[in-house]
Amino acid sequence: MTDRIRDTYCSYCGAAHTSSGYPRTCPGCGTRIWANPIPVSVVLVPVLSEGKTGLLVVRRGIEPGRGKLAVVGGFLEEHETWRAGGAREVLEETGVRVDPATLEPFWFVSTEPRPNRVLLFSVAAPLQASALGAFAGDAETEERGLVFGPAGLEAVFAFPLHVEAARRFFDARGLAGDHAYRVA
Repeated sequence: MTDRIRDTYCSYCGAAHTSSGYPRTCPGCGTRIWANPIPVSVVLVPVLSEGKTGLLVVRRGIEPGRGKLAVVGGFLEEHETWRAGGAREVLEETGVRVDPATLEPFWFVSTEPRPNRVLLFSVAAPLQASALGAFAGDAETEERGLVFGPAGLEAVFAFPLHVEAARRFFDARGLAGDHAYRVA
């Protein structure tokens, strides 16, 4: 497969771009093309289970990070708010419904080394483990589970920024200890 280069042709008139940097100006129609950041809504869903507070996570079935754990999240659609997109991602990836109105801003950060993704972390209202319902995995999400502490997350999580968000969540609540992952 040949390497694809984003915005090789103008999406308005079809002319080939003659530069690779951004912003680009189309040589055919003069339209300027910008490489705007892509927002990602990531939702920390607290789950109360056997007297402990855990975070809902998924085992990724796709790259990057296939086979590793991640907090639930994904790219926003252009018609969605970060709350609506976050609630949609939780439902799509875990089968769990959260009310978008209950999502509270938690932490916003750009990815590194290229800050082309802006991660919008939020926290949902806590759920009881008994309310999670059945889970049906798919190609994207192999498994749904819970983590209960920050220790050892870097070994099992796909993304360092998800580790940082989980650490912040547990630290803010005074929760320590091993992640103690278990299927939910």
